[in-house]
Amino acid sequence: MGLEAVELIMEVEDHFGIAIPINKVEHIHTVGDLIVLIHSRIEAAHLSSCPTLLSFLQLRTFVREIAKDDNLRIRTSTRVIDILGRAQRRQLWTKLDALLGSKHVRLQRAPALRVLLACVTFSAIGIAIATAAVVNLSTLPVTLTISAMVTLLLLFATEPFRTYPPEPLFTFGAITRRIATVNAATRQQHLRSVDSILEELRPLVVNTLGVAASKVVPHAKFVEDLGMG
Repeated sequence: MGLEAVELIMEVEDHFGIAIPINKVEHIHTVGDLIVLIHSRIEAAHLSSCPTLLSFLQLRTFVREIAKDDNLRIRTSTRVIDILGRAQRRQLWTKLDALLGSKHVRLQRAPALRVLLACVTFSAIGIAIATAAVVNLSTLPVTLTISAMVTLLLLFATEPFRTYPPEPLFTFGAITRRIATVNAATRQQHLRSVDSILEELRPLVVNTLGVAASKVVPHAKFVEDLGMG
């Protein structure tokens, strides 16, 4: 999937309040395919009395399985770090990866570790410049390369420490709202017909792919007809 495809999917997800997992993206070949998917999510939003409740119950099941506690109580305002340990958070994110696809956000390093890495990076650059200034300015590319390699090595070494939930998914309520977008649209729910969805979708395709609006029709293929890379 090319960068244009990724950008278009992200635009559609944000605009319609839906999440499109990678296994669904693979079956979207035409504008009509995308319209059908959007339409199904909007209809699901109208058919379900409370999609966020179902999403919360699904999340609670995940959390209870991971915590091995069938009676564990969580609230939407509860922070993930207050309930699950580091290894348990990674297990939860593995489940969310499969469920949310492109709409998911990776775990981060703890704030203190991120600050430390930033300080080390800037220090390495400073040392590289100072060393080149003292020894020979012609060695600056070499010293900068070494500092970059040190930084990359530290990033790689601290990858297992990505156990901190990102700000958009810091609480169980935030995760619940994100899960809800997998099954039902949370925006543009007033669009009930294929034609109205097409009119709403067309500007997104035009702006992302740079094609004429007249080309954005249901039977148009994204790659062959619209030149999506």
